[in-house]
Amino acid sequence: MKSSNRETHFPCAAFFGCSRPLSAGWCRRVFAWSLGIILLPAFSGRAEDFGDISVSPTAIYTGNTFHGYAETQVILENHSSSRSHTVTLVSPNRPWNNGNSLSRLSRSATLAPGAREIMSLLQPPLPLSGDGFIRVEVDGEGEGQVNAPTARTHCVGYSYSGRNGQPTVLVSRSLDFDAVNLMLQTGASTASRSSGGTTSSASQATGAPGAFSSGHKDLSRAWMPDRHAGAGGNWLELDYAKPQKVDRIIIHSVQTSLRLGDIKLVGVSGTNYFAGAMSAAKIMGDHARGWNIEMTIPTTGEAIRTVRIDFGRISAGTIAIDGVAIADASSQQWASAARASSENTYVPPPAYSPGGTTADTIECLRAESAVAGWSENWLAYTPFDAIALSASDLATMPPAIFNAVTDYLFAGGNVILTGQTGLPATWRSLREQTLSAGRQYQVGFGKCLVFPAADVATLDEASAQTAREVVRDTSRYWQSLPDDGTAANGLFPVVDNLKIPTRGLVVIMLAFVVIIGPVNIILSNRYKRRTWMLWTIPVISFITTLLVFAYSLLSEGITPNMRIAGLTVLDQVNHRAATIGVTAFYCPLTPGGGLKFNFETEATPLVRVGNGSGTAREMDWTQTQHLQHGWVSARVPAHFHLRKADIRRERVEIVNEGGKLKVINGLGTPIKSLWVADASLNLYEVHGVAAGQKCDLSRSTQPAVPDNAGVTGLFHEIGFVADPNSLDTMATKYLLPNTYIAVLDGNPFIENALGASASPKRTRSSAVVYGLLDSPETP
Repeated sequence: MKSSNRETHFPCAAFFGCSRPLSAGWCRRVFAWSLGIILLPAFSGRAEDFGDISVSPTAIYTGNTFHGYAETQVILENHSSSRSHTVTLVSPNRPWNNGNSLSRLSRSATLAPGAREIMSLLQPPLPLSGDGFIRVEVDGEGEGQVNAPTARTHCVGYSYSGRNGQPTVLVSRSLDFDAVNLMLQTGASTASRSSGGTTSSASQATGAPGAFSSGHKDLSRAWMPDRHAGAGGNWLELDYAKPQKVDRIIIHSVQTSLRLGDIKLVGVSGTNYFAGAMSAAKIMGDHARGWNIEMTIPTTGEAIRTVRIDFGRISAGTIAIDGVAIADASSQQWASAARASSENTYVPPPAYSPGGTTADTIECLRAESAVAGWSENWLAYTPFDAIALSASDLATMPPAIFNAVTDYLFAGGNVILTGQTGLPATWRSLREQTLSAGRQYQVGFGKCLVFPAADVATLDEASAQTAREVVRDTSRYWQSLPDDGTAANGLFPVVDNLKIPTRGLVVIMLAFVVIIGPVNIILSNRYKRRTWMLWTIPVISFITTLLVFAYSLLSEGITPNMRIAGLTVLDQVNHRAATIGVTAFYCPLTPGGGLKFNFETEATPLVRVGNGSGTAREMDWTQTQHLQHGWVSARVPAHFHLRKADIRRERVEIVNEGGKLKVINGLGTPIKSLWVADASLNLYEVHGVAAGQKCDLSRSTQPAVPDNAGVTGLFHEIGFVADPNSLDTMATKYLLPNTYIAVLDGNPFIENALGASASPKRTRSSAVVYGLLDSPETP
């Protein structure tokens, strides 16, 4: 590993097992922290340190997810007091380029002296093809690698399509995980169903070992991580009731001898006092009774209160920890409390079926931190079909994180909220429904289930079943999306005719055969220049190639074809918009600049993944969401399902002038058709309103249907392609009081991902807006 600074280094570092020399600055810190004690391995060559830069990858969850964007947060710190450094993170460290997958996910940032920054790596819904590490580059030079907490857990497993995975729910740490998990697995609460499974919780790693106390191996008495979590992100933290000085750590493992991974000790001061590789530990025991892994270290100068075990590349299915003890020459102490990356609930995974469906078993993933440590980017929550929160979570949630969860809900996610009687003020509801134990609200495209009871174990079966069906319905939507270009283009054609111009090509090839054969031979014989065929054949072939290229160019040109359509819910009170739609591209030549979406867009490529065929792709997040290579191929339609959530100022103004209602088009693009419902559900309409224009509203000839499903029905009727044609005769079927539906000629809510290379003449764009009026007027 290469150091990025130019400090003096000491060869004594090798004595302490360092992977690189120690700098003078490091030695000074070591001597200060140890109060003159000989250098400890804790400070020699931590894998997260790269010269002046320290790198700490984290994740708000670990476990398998099947759609959306999986986030890895990486904390970067520049310890230099005088030098700036540019840090680039690349995942995976070594790509494998296997089918439709991601072979490179990167992001760069420049850190000023003493700066600290949280860099977010967001993996779109394709599997990462490569090892489970993130490469760290400092100032353009490769410095090493760190473990990726969620490596190889997103959009893999269960089926040939990553989107066919099981429903997934993120559960806050403030909730009883077992109770929420049981409620969603059975469709009933613990009040009405008995436990259907055993949870190997982190608490099973506390106290003295007991997995063999009954004469046989009982894994339910040991902590095991979620077996779907893969490798590279599993960890266990243990606390001790009486902090003490330590010269040994003893781990009782049931499944494996744990030759990989790292151990860290945290002192009473809160600092990492020791860090060492598990490979240095002594292994004792036998397969029948498990293993005792004993690591001997120099006696710590500070009492230790916490032990953290990072399991590195060990598979989750082979980890089972029965107990962890700290000891010195006179005493030994087992842990009193524990927490872990995940817990194995022994729920059977769904199996792939030839029809493309999977079981509806709901996978619950426990959050790794309190909500105050969650992501501020709404895309980080898109892998989940629901988030389970408590009222205390909302009270302690920082505003930026609350806004991200709000965007997630508004864009089609679901929130299960306990200990609360109503919605937060900014979660404006379109519709609400009474449940036996609470209420269900339609918030944008998403649903929020609010239960006054803080304990989900008290929920009745009907309410629990409603919660489960909300989660399952969202998961089924992702499973219903087309997963290949042919099916996607059938639903949303980007060009009218994808046929190869075979007639012209056949004529050119016939002419080539005739000229290079009979004509060439006859002319050579007539002029007695048969040796000319040595140069006439290559020349004719070259000219024919140019003709084929020119014909193809003239028949299709070089300008890409693009099509955009979307359905947007626009809350004009809170200036919040959520869009679901699709964009498609057909490029005669592969676009050299790739595609660029903004940071608020979830772009799901409609391709089949996991079967070994297809193209590896590259993506960079430094300046924008840049889909660099492999996403669009020449003469092959490429489709993306889109979701967006952002703050928007576009609006439709309804004003009352002299007892007559008028509309002002503030949506930034022409309105083809507009239907409006006032507070009393009186319906009005107008057609052909230019951007910025004011027009009269006329009473609609379509009947009002007060018993309607609102935006939910609209979404299901027109589908994800947002086809506005079906609205001509039934738009008012979906209107609620103080709402409107607008069909636009253009789409201001979805960006042009091709940028300057797209031509307005070759771009078809449309939008349907379901608007929530802020100041309704009545005539």
